[in-house]
This record gives sequence, structure tokens and C-alpha cells, in this order.
Amino acid sequence: MRHVISISRRTDIPAHYLEWLIAQIDEGEVCVANPFNPAQRRIVSLRPEDVHTLVFWSKDYRPLLSAVGKFQRFPNLFFHFTINDCLELEPRIRPLAERLTQARELVRMFGAERLAWRFDPVVFWNGGRDSNVGSFERIAEFMAGLDVHRCIFSFAQWYNKCVRRAKRYGFDYYDPPLSERREIAGTLARTAKELGIVMQSCCCDELIGVDNVEKAHCIDGKLLSALAGEPCDAARDTSQRKTCGCTKSIDIGSYTDHPCLHGCLYCYANPVDLDRSEYACLALQADAAG
Repeated sequence: MRHVISISRRTDIPAHYLEWLIAQIDEGEVCVANPFNPAQRRIVSLRPEDVHTLVFWSKDYRPLLSAVGKFQRFPNLFFHFTINDCLELEPRIRPLAERLTQARELVRMFGAERLAWRFDPVVFWNGGRDSNVGSFERIAEFMAGLDVHRCIFSFAQWYNKCVRRAKRYGFDYYDPPLSERREIAGTLARTAKELGIVMQSCCCDELIGVDNVEKAHCIDGKLLSALAGEPCDAARDTSQRKTCGCTKSIDIGSYTDHPCLHGCLYCYANPVDLDRSEYACLALQADAAG
């Protein structure tokens, strides 16, 4: 059975490392490190006859859209596109209007059924007074107009390194209690339902059943099998968190070899070298301030 390739939960390869990916595809294989033990590596085939589906994850598909011909040898592509609007915490993300245009182009080229919109994560700060949910309805209306009818979402998870980074910036992050999360999820879900969009909760089963909220299966073997017209491994991916609904795939990204360059302050995948990433954010903020 051919395998599903995830590109990538660990970093944004379409935005930052597309040339590397194309080179690996040309070679027909890639060396993948164990994220918990980088000394352990294995070779994964990228030959089209061995690949069921390439599943991309990105906040910026502009580079890929400019090189889409490089992937014509793979008939089955799927795209996770994270689209929210949180400039305060995402200093290197392209303007929302540009990303919405990218979404339209992906749908034109590949069809709405091969695009999953991620409003991810939902973030609050300043004691809960500020958040990124204000842009949700506008984005949802646009995605509904493209016939994209599901939205995968989660709340920011404040790992210790994220908390330290937030404090270093003087960023007053806010982690809502479950009761408040359920209320917020319900508000988003009702807005989405009016537009024909189903909300899918990623790794937070406590939100399932709130109004229009279902469990997310970000890599969904049943869906990918249906889109491809041939089965892939639909068994649960036991290497993910217990609440993850994904089926099996091979992720070829690396936190260390391919550090994400977006500089999002809340992100668990922000590079380990905090001084470097923080300096990049501060420099961009200084430039914006003039």
C-alpha cells in the first residue's frame, strides 16, 4: 500500500523550503530524522509509485503556486491552509487579502474538496480582551464562497517555551478555561453553520458536540482514499497525541533542519534558537514602526 506524505506539521515547507522539497522529489527519496532522537534517521521514498497523497500544511502557498508544475507527477495532492488574521503575534505572515487570493487559486487548480481551511490557533491576550476571532466571519464568508465547507480549529496551547517567549516579549497571553472555550467555540460554530461550514476541533475532544463542532481528522485516510480512488492506510496514527484523529502518514519535516521562519510568538514549532527567532521578530516590528 502506498504511503501518505505529510509536508509538514513541524514547519512550513511550502513557504520556506520548497526548493529543498523539489530537490528531494527529484532524487526520489528523503532522509527523515526522528523528532525525539535526531540521530535516528530513515530513508522515505518520494517516488510517485510509492506515494498515495502529498498532504501540504502552510500559511503561505505563494512559492508553491509559482512552481506547481513540479508536482504534476503526483496526481493526489491535499492542502491544509492556515488562514487567520493576527498580525500582532504573526510578524512575518503575508497580508490576509493575499492569502485569500492564494486560497482561491488553490481551489481553482485542485478543487475545494482538496483544501482544508484551518483557523488555527484561536489566540487570546490582554486578559482575554484581545483575540484573533474578530476576522473569523470575514474569512468564513470568503471560504464558503469557494465551496470550502469545513474549518479545522484549535486553541493555542501554551507550552512552557511558549510562555517564556511570551513573557520575554511582554506579551500578556490568556489561556481561557474550558467553559469559556466551549462558549467561544459555540459562537464560531454558529457563525460557520449559517455559511454551510462545519467546525472541526483538532485535539480537543471537550469541544465536540458544541453546536456545530465535530472531531477533526486533519489527515483523513477515508477522505484521501475517496479523492484518490484507491485505499490508503486508514488506521489511526498512534505516533500523534491520544486526542489526534489523524490516520497514518509519514511527516518529512524537521524542527531543527527546517526551522519555521514565520516567527509566530505562540507556536510550539518556533525554532529552539529563541534569540535568533526573537531578533527576527523584533527587527520586523522595528521596521514596521518606521
